[in-house]
Amino acid sequence: MRRRHVLQLLPLAIAGLHLAPVRGQAPGMFPEPGRPIRLVVPFPAGGTSDLRARQVAEHLRQDAGWTVVVDNRPGASGMIGSDLVAKAPADGYTLLLGTIGTLAINPAVFPNQPYDVLRDFQPVTQFSRSVSVLMAHRATGITSLAQLEAAARAGKPLAYASTGTGTIGHMVGEIYKKRANLELTHVPYKGTAPAVQDFVAGHVPLLVETPSAVWEHLKAGTAVPLAVTSAARMPQMPSVPTFRELGYVDMVFDTWQGIVTRRGVPPAVLEALNREIVRALRQPDVVRSHEEQVNVVVANTPEQFERFIADETRKWASVVKETGVAAG
Repeated sequence: MRRRHVLQLLPLAIAGLHLAPVRGQAPGMFPEPGRPIRLVVPFPAGGTSDLRARQVAEHLRQDAGWTVVVDNRPGASGMIGSDLVAKAPADGYTLLLGTIGTLAINPAVFPNQPYDVLRDFQPVTQFSRSVSVLMAHRATGITSLAQLEAAARAGKPLAYASTGTGTIGHMVGEIYKKRANLELTHVPYKGTAPAVQDFVAGHVPLLVETPSAVWEHLKAGTAVPLAVTSAARMPQMPSVPTFRELGYVDMVFDTWQGIVTRRGVPPAVLEALNREIVRALRQPDVVRSHEEQVNVVVANTPEQFERFIADETRKWASVVKETGVAAG
């Protein structure tokens, strides 16, 4: 009788072994042990967004024990990589490093993009904010905005590079052209790295970018800063005037980036992602590297970042309409 009772219980015991969590692993734990998280950067390797993503990915490895694989998917003004994340499972294992261009400006410039930013993406946290700088290659001999404007009005052909159509660099360039009534040719690139490379090589005379993207070239004097989009002069660049003080009073724009994932991710997963990424962003070396290159770490909540993206989307829709920027 005793033997029959044991045999009857054996299948239940075996089933229980399959259902029991692995020792040390809480039920529903994120991420699952050994399962990597993919962080999609919709720009080429070597640019500012890529370097920031890799810095945070390394801290997630060191401090949280997570495996984060940075996956560069450049092209179409960031839409190729963004679309990949918009169509990924809503499980938190596919993240996107979004920017002001991909999350706030593109919806107005590319109204037929294959996803809806506010509908399809779940904000996790904002990485940082910075400013844009209009700069000239030292070979041009241009050292001020006044000299640039005099050269353009004298008929000198001038072009400015940006990291792509619909990026903040493109928008700053177009707003400046409109306000100053200048003829400047826009040369879009597929990301920061190729734009900076061609600018430094002297193939394009002007560039609109963040200071961090060209910091070494600014220090070396190859890139000559003419004006910044901040409300006041930046402590790291005290000799560089703002567009506002040079008479362009409404040219005050931040540039920013942050992490989003697919909408519908479980709340516990979203909480874990926000907690660990914020912790990584607040590490002293991360904060220091941002501040040294005119960036400010934000590290906010999903709710704060969501409201911010919605506000920025409305603002840039108005700017795009005013400037007449369109895909193409």
